[in-house]
Amino acid sequence: MELVLRYSRANQIEYDHKIEIANQKEWLSIISDPLLTSSVLTPTENRFVIVSNRYGRKHPHERNYSHNDLIIESYKEGCKEIAREISEKYTGAKCLIYAPLRGAYPIWKCISGYLTGITSVVYFPITSSFIFFPKEFNIVKSNGRPASCRYNNTRELKRLIPFLESFDVFLYVDEIVSGGMMRGHIKEMLSLKINDRLPIIAVGLADAFGVRSIANRAAINEYRLNRKLDSFIWKGCKKLITEDQKFLLGIHYVDYNIGPHIVPVLNGDLEYYPEKKMFDKIAFSAPNNNINSWNGFCNSI
Repeated sequence: MELVLRYSRANQIEYDHKIEIANQKEWLSIISDPLLTSSVLTPTENRFVIVSNRYGRKHPHERNYSHNDLIIESYKEGCKEIAREISEKYTGAKCLIYAPLRGAYPIWKCISGYLTGITSVVYFPITSSFIFFPKEFNIVKSNGRPASCRYNNTRELKRLIPFLESFDVFLYVDEIVSGGMMRGHIKEMLSLKINDRLPIIAVGLADAFGVRSIANRAAINEYRLNRKLDSFIWKGCKKLITEDQKFLLGIHYVDYNIGPHIVPVLNGDLEYYPEKKMFDKIAFSAPNNNINSWNGFCNSI
């Protein structure tokens, strides 16, 4: 499989090194490097079994999942509306897309299929709050315990700062459940003064048509009203079914205590699970769904 590595001292935007990995032991030895900001392992023709106790159907979304065309169509329609608004407002712009893994990946992939008139480079940071840095890395909270990878948002943003002048806008895409994660990410972007370098567009697909995120969306909109954000573009859908659903996302973590390192979720035949294939067929059916990113990364997961 192919391993993409990103370091704090970046030599290019999407990744710094890309290598072929033969097995899980080799993968673990390479990602156990405190200088890494994050990594993503993607399937190639030569695949191997990944052993993890984190691959069970533990989340309610996974245990109770059943395929529903109407729910996926609602998801897709929200993304289409977002794409339409971006295309109208930012025609001709060169955009740096900031789409955190895991949740923003399918949203951006769906949106991108309907965009017109813009060019983009896509960056997939890893910022999951339930993943922690290894103790030996000494990346800690104020109480001395290992920091979660929520902190990695700041590290990923700092990595990108040298490249910002090459773009017209910084387009941050994410899922919205309560909206707290998006609000926190934007706060960190502003603390790093990303908005002094590039206009920031915040884009989100909201669960339950936004009913669960009213307070945080209002706070995010205040950033727009105060001109700290250039735009806040959000649309709702019936159900954000990809939230914490690794069998639909096709990506997850081997261990929650080894840092921000994404791996594929494959079945015993080393293929994606049927629910992902059925979701992808509907959600990513746009004719121009060919995201700009390293060697078709988006199309490989």
